[in-house]
Amino acid sequence: MSWLRGEWTEGAQPGKEDVRRFVTSLRSDQRPFHAHTAQAVAYDVWDAVATSRANRAQGLKARAPWREKQYRPLSLSAGFGWRVTPKGRLALSLGRGRDRIVLALPQVTSRDGRPVGPASWGEIRLCWDRNARSWALHIAYSTPGDALPGPAADRPTVTVAIDEGVINPMTLAAPLPDGSMSVLVINGRAGRAAKRQRNKTVAKLTSRMARCKNGSRKHRRLLAAKKKVEAKTERRLHDFDHQVTAKAEKFTRGIHATWTKHRREVSGPDTIVGVRLVAGDVGGIERNANKKRRASRSTRQQLSQWSRGRQEDFLQYKTGLVLEHINEAYSSQTCPVCNHRTKVRGREYVCRNTTCGFRLHRDAVGGVNIQTLAVNDGRFRPDPDLRVEVMYRRAQPGWSPLQRTLHAYHQDVLGRAGWEACREARRSAQNRATRGTTAGVAVVPAPRDSTDQTAGTTTLAGAGRTPVHAA
Repeated sequence: MSWLRGEWTEGAQPGKEDVRRFVTSLRSDQRPFHAHTAQAVAYDVWDAVATSRANRAQGLKARAPWREKQYRPLSLSAGFGWRVTPKGRLALSLGRGRDRIVLALPQVTSRDGRPVGPASWGEIRLCWDRNARSWALHIAYSTPGDALPGPAADRPTVTVAIDEGVINPMTLAAPLPDGSMSVLVINGRAGRAAKRQRNKTVAKLTSRMARCKNGSRKHRRLLAAKKKVEAKTERRLHDFDHQVTAKAEKFTRGIHATWTKHRREVSGPDTIVGVRLVAGDVGGIERNANKKRRASRSTRQQLSQWSRGRQEDFLQYKTGLVLEHINEAYSSQTCPVCNHRTKVRGREYVCRNTTCGFRLHRDAVGGVNIQTLAVNDGRFRPDPDLRVEVMYRRAQPGWSPLQRTLHAYHQDVLGRAGWEACREARRSAQNRATRGTTAGVAVVPAPRDSTDQTAGTTTLAGAGRTPVHAA
């Protein structure tokens, strides 16, 4: 970064290959990793430069790369950066003259549960998670060609519209061969609950840290608890986004299968139906929300923590399609039956046109209108005979009866443990910060003793259970 900014100061304009040649020509003590890893570093820097220039060309405020990062994933290319040893272990190369990192060969499985061998692996990245304080290997691998066919001029195409939101991450709408509209509303309660729990816990821990001296033992404990909460929530949200897009992919493939069966009955068995994914353009909605005061404080926080970009990337990866964006202005206010605009509050849309009175879920109205805009060149078109079938799905399944029974049993054991419950409540800095009292657990009368006649020992009821953290 220092060399690149020095070149700009002197008026030079180095290109992508100039950056690559500079990085790869550094001495081994200044570049302590493989040459292919150095090349990946150079190309990543240039991608950041190109992105900043493209943003400035569009009128956005974007600063050229300048920060020297302390943490960066190491990219290891197949055949050079990593290889499988004759003993069946994974060796990560750090360049000539330096010892390799030798690990046990990881077991990689595809999304459908099939094992993926090292022959199908591509680039491997060695990443460091600052919050979880752990290393991770990110392995890219090739998958069979199960992508959906995209739109083309020589094939019939069905359009699947997506209305993205904070409360309901995705609402998908697509027409059916019988003329009705199928809508899937994916609930985002689990993701919002995880974010809310993280925000409240982090706020309490930060408040406690503000009253501690930096570097003290208590400050380090609270900081470790804060990072632990953030790392755990990030894993939950990553899984949540996968669950959302998995249900969106299943809906899209179901629509494609329905239309393929219908078109082959009409046009022949070799007919290929394309799929077009279209989403409402909400890019930039979180920009300058604090400065312009366009929403309340809680809403601005929700917008800044909205992970719609990752959900879009996951959906494109799983379906093999390119997601298009169109202007969604007034899509949640316009009645799809009579085109009358009604600004409603709450989750149910009720048309205020006295001759219409159309009722539907608010996000379903947005999905239907986005689908109409996509197939009519950005224009609303009323449909007096509109029939809509709405399905509601949770992103993540709820507890099964067995899970609820096991959870109730575990809580009963904690309650009967008495003094152990108090001890467990005081065990971590996170619990001490988030509980109002020292113990935080109701203490019941002393536990009864149970005597083992065969061993001749006495144990407390509930003692000897497997700790939650170890499990």
